[in-house]
Amino acid sequence: MRTKDNWIDALKDFFANGDCPQEMKGKYHPEILAFHLGIAIDYLVVKVLYPEASKFENWGMLDTYAKTYTNVEIKYDAERDEKYIDLPVQPINLPANRGIRIVSTMKDQKNYRFIYRDNNTSNVYGNTDVDEVITIPRYYVEGDKLFFSRHIPYDLKKLLVKLIVPFDALDYDDNVNVPQGFGKLAFDLVVQSLSGRKLEKVSNDNNANIP
Repeated sequence: MRTKDNWIDALKDFFANGDCPQEMKGKYHPEILAFHLGIAIDYLVVKVLYPEASKFENWGMLDTYAKTYTNVEIKYDAERDEKYIDLPVQPINLPANRGIRIVSTMKDQKNYRFIYRDNNTSNVYGNTDVDEVITIPRYYVEGDKLFFSRHIPYDLKKLLVKLIVPFDALDYDDNVNVPQGFGKLAFDLVVQSLSGRKLEKVSNDNNANIP
């Protein structure tokens, strides 16, 4: 697995010595390349990885892209009488907020994950006995915050959150898990982006010089 920094270095090498169009070789500053690599990687997540996960209902595919944040502080909004957290980073926007992979206690993630609730279901829940039946805390998204149902334990102060983070929000030593064979596609997308073309999946064929 390569880090963000490794991927940027590989892309710089591709544009210096690789199979990029001749007129593009040595033309772009590394920061420009990194910016367009971010566009390409985020596109892969939204337009390639998510549809595959949805097609096969294999949502674990998304987890390979997730970054874990620990000890996220639970806060209290007195005016609304609700507990909430500030998201450490705004996740990639996916349907049903699937860019938020896990919200859980710091320990026992498997057995104590919170349940996502769409904002539009609040009135429905409020008019039923679901709050009495579902005792696992639920959360809903509001901007850069997650608000929680009343079932969140009183003594719970910090949470673990896993998010699919946009490439440009990753630290340089964070791992970026691009599936084998899709590195070539990512670099093809960078070429498209630099050319001002609309991004589209061209190929996911493997290449000996690109992971």
